[in-house]
Amino acid sequence: MASNPEMQRPSVARRIFGAIGKFFAVLGKILGTLLLVGLLTGLIFGCIFAKYVQEVLIPQSDVPLENFTLDQTSVIYYTDPNTGEAVELQRLYGKENRTWVTYNKIPRDLVNAAIAIEDKRFEEHQGVDWLRTASASANMFLGGDSTYGASTITQQLIKNLTERDEVTVRRKLLEIVSALEFEKDHSKQEIMTWYLNTIYLGEGCYGVQSAARVYFGKDVSELTTAECASLIGITKNPSYYDPYINPEANRERQLTILWEMYDQGYILTEEAYRAAVNQEMVFTNASGQETEGYDDNSEYYSYFVDQVIRDVTEDLCKTYNYTEEIAEQVVRSGGLSIYCTMNPDVQSVVNEVYENLDNIPKTDSAQQLQSGIAIIDNQTGDLVAVSGGVGEKTGSLTFNRATQALLSPGSTIKPLTVYGPAFDKGIITPATVYDDTPYSFEGGAWPKNTNRSYSGLMTIRSAISMSTNTVAVKVLADLTPAYSYQFAVEKLGMDTLVEQEVIGGKTYSDINLAPLAMGGLTHGVTIEDMAAGYATYANGGVYREPRTYTKVTRMVDNREETVLNNTQDTVTAVSTKAAWYMTDMLQYAVEHGTGSPAKIENMAVAGKTGTTTSDFDRWFCGYTPYYSAAVWCGYDVPEEVNLTESSTNPAAYLWQKVMAQVHAGLPSATFQQPTDVVEVWYCRDSGLLATDACKSDPRGSRVVKGSLAMDDAPTKYCDVHTYVDLCDETNQVANEFCSQVEGNGTHTVALLNLNRSFPISGIVVADQQYAIYSGSIPSGYYPALSPSGTSMGQTCTVHTEESLPPEEPEVPEDPTNPTDPADPNQPVDPNAPVDPNQPVDPNPEIPDGEGGTTEPPYHGWEDPANGGVVPND
Repeated sequence: MASNPEMQRPSVARRIFGAIGKFFAVLGKILGTLLLVGLLTGLIFGCIFAKYVQEVLIPQSDVPLENFTLDQTSVIYYTDPNTGEAVELQRLYGKENRTWVTYNKIPRDLVNAAIAIEDKRFEEHQGVDWLRTASASANMFLGGDSTYGASTITQQLIKNLTERDEVTVRRKLLEIVSALEFEKDHSKQEIMTWYLNTIYLGEGCYGVQSAARVYFGKDVSELTTAECASLIGITKNPSYYDPYINPEANRERQLTILWEMYDQGYILTEEAYRAAVNQEMVFTNASGQETEGYDDNSEYYSYFVDQVIRDVTEDLCKTYNYTEEIAEQVVRSGGLSIYCTMNPDVQSVVNEVYENLDNIPKTDSAQQLQSGIAIIDNQTGDLVAVSGGVGEKTGSLTFNRATQALLSPGSTIKPLTVYGPAFDKGIITPATVYDDTPYSFEGGAWPKNTNRSYSGLMTIRSAISMSTNTVAVKVLADLTPAYSYQFAVEKLGMDTLVEQEVIGGKTYSDINLAPLAMGGLTHGVTIEDMAAGYATYANGGVYREPRTYTKVTRMVDNREETVLNNTQDTVTAVSTKAAWYMTDMLQYAVEHGTGSPAKIENMAVAGKTGTTTSDFDRWFCGYTPYYSAAVWCGYDVPEEVNLTESSTNPAAYLWQKVMAQVHAGLPSATFQQPTDVVEVWYCRDSGLLATDACKSDPRGSRVVKGSLAMDDAPTKYCDVHTYVDLCDETNQVANEFCSQVEGNGTHTVALLNLNRSFPISGIVVADQQYAIYSGSIPSGYYPALSPSGTSMGQTCTVHTEESLPPEEPEVPEDPTNPTDPADPNQPVDPNAPVDPNQPVDPNPEIPDGEGGTTEPPYHGWEDPANGGVVPND
């Protein structure tokens, strides 16, 4: 049966519609799935973001203002050493370009101008204008333009206070969260007051009060509407809209602001708007050095006060996330009470010496020899006096060479980075002996000593006293530069040392032998750092971070509230034993070494001199039982320090001049010695127990008495000195002929038993003259030379077999003339009968070399021969 075409059409249509339905059904499922995934993703992201905001951003968003007002005078106090009472030292004043003005003195037009151009919904939002943020974001992506940015006044204030200005999403999020949190605790009026007092308006002006005086020569309360618009116009870009620099741009910005004020209803009438537009701008060009209440003839802050201000400012920034500008204003005008550590008696002495140029050693330079000093109280670890330069101070907050200058410390660094930690690790004792000879030979013998010579075997005591570079390098090599660097940074607070830094394409590091053993640091250290380091040994091995103030407070509701509590960081740097060893060595250096100009009558002094390459820097760092002090001398433009009236280290001279007066009237004091210390007689060439041979050295007795901890006392005897016979004539090792030469003889001494050689020739060592080689010289090496060119250890070459007198010929016996029996030279017949009545000598003399015994040398404790005084090493 044939099909009906009419009946087939609905079936096709149904198929088409069915397919379309299926398509949309699948599409709906896909879109629904995507929507669900999107919703779930958004929910997950929202949870993560909320957690991030809660746990990361909100804790970092706190910008507290409630602790401070900036319209009160801050005062620095010191403690009277006699009464213990706080005494006013300095009232702090503020410069005009940071003058604070209260809200009621700010004209309403100035507030309205800021709102109109910077944040027109300021009074309505809660810190963030979401509509403006979205609009600004769209403009950024679509290339639009606007007369304003996305940040509200609240956000701008937070940015100004915290100096968070990096261009990152995280910074923007943190700014938004901070603004929202900030407005929960602060009123709109408070926010506007801070904003208008902290914005930068060019010409060195922070805040509208200083800007009003600089640009218009009037108080901010007297500004007209047009002047308010001109002033606020500067904020967008102070270097561009400054009316002195670009008056046309400032005028254009002013007109924009005036129109916004009129359009938003802040200027009520067209007449008032036209009057503001037509007002002629008269700028006074009083560039921002004028000050309100500032006396140009007032006394400048002292170096100590300068440093207190810097330290408190830095700590406010760290504690409250303030910018440096805001922190400085808080210090000067926040009504703070700052309790400093200055000792007025000690500071007075420093001022007396350093301000009088007659006290400063004279040089041949056209520059004034400069110097800085920092003094620390050993009992507290506090900085009690400082001077950052010589002569009359010419300003406040000037450069302080004692606390700000990074200087090369030269040899004064050795006790801090080499000997102190090496004592502490047990690598050395004062009696340990090192060879004062070069350490390396690539490019020549290195290092060289100041006197350009090498002495040979030397105790640590002597090496410190003589400031020997080679021994310091060798001890540091045993200690390792890595350990020394870590010790200096972590235990002595020397955070200016450089682990690695690229400067001018070259990589520098202080983790090396030369910087840490001889002071050639990448950047250097401060005088204050050096004083604190040496004070560690005076304090029994405990380092205390130096401080200039103890606390900062302010009055709140008639009660004192702490703003900063400056507790000290302390760390045990070395053991008590190591600290005492270091003190004993440095005291010896003052009594017998390079530090002798620093002696103080009736007072124990320990210290070390230092000199850098070409005599650019001269140092003395030292301490007494009461105070530690570091002194540097040099020039601001480095050059050699050539004294014209004295050869004394100028730093040691100034140290003694100040410290002698500081200690005048104080009871005589010595350094406390640990209880487990014993006195030991040891050989200064081996560091071991002395023997008789040590007293038979050609230079004289090498036996010395030293104080060592009981567990460091040597238990072995000297193995360096060995007995040899010297020819009387040549004073060299005698050969078999020297004693047979008529009129000559030999004598016994003890020489140094050494095998000293180097990979380059020509190395002269002072004690090589008294040494004898104990082995062969390796191939490619050369023997050490003595200063005279010859050594007692060389064998005499003057006396040979030819030096002996000729033997007389034997005369044959005449048989006809028998020998007289009475002749004592007549040989005795061994078979002749012996007279039993003849007495026999019970102690017949035994000729030399034919038998008998020799008493061995005495080994043990005994004073030098003849009751002489034993020198301390």
